[in-house]
Amino acid sequence: MFRRDFCATRAKINGRSPKIAQCSTVEFASAKFKLVGDGGAVEGLALLNSGAGYTVIDEELPKTLDVGYTGLTVVLTPFSGQRISCREAIVNLITIEGKTVPSELVAVCSIPESIGELLRTQGANPQLVIGVHAIERLGYAIDVIEHRLIESPGILMITSSATG
Repeated sequence: MFRRDFCATRAKINGRSPKIAQCSTVEFASAKFKLVGDGGAVEGLALLNSGAGYTVIDEELPKTLDVGYTGLTVVLTPFSGQRISCREAIVNLITIEGKTVPSELVAVCSIPESIGELLRTQGANPQLVIGVHAIERLGYAIDVIEHRLIESPGILMITSSATG
């Protein structure tokens, strides 16, 4: 239900028909999270997005968390189609559903109000979206049928073998 509602709301924001096919290449789930920086922490329920490489946090959160900026700029294109310039930063740790990893890269930018509202309608924190890098580092994947977080059997890696 989470995914269907999320995709329908996303389609409405983009002025499109709310067909599930529009959401077929990206999977969403929600999970409990905690982000910790040098100056504080934030926790709650977050949207997890398999189509986002970075975990994206709104530019207001670093004021609370006190993150370390890397000096790099990344340009992201969310499902709204807008290109958003973000500053790359590092948080001290990220916890998802009780599993923690240190030193996660995040993209810090202004999350558009339309996306924040979409996150709020799903009961998620409107100031962040957790990306696939953090999800996979913690050994999770998103179940494409149930739209929930599951333990991952491993990360898919494609290699070519040298032949003779």
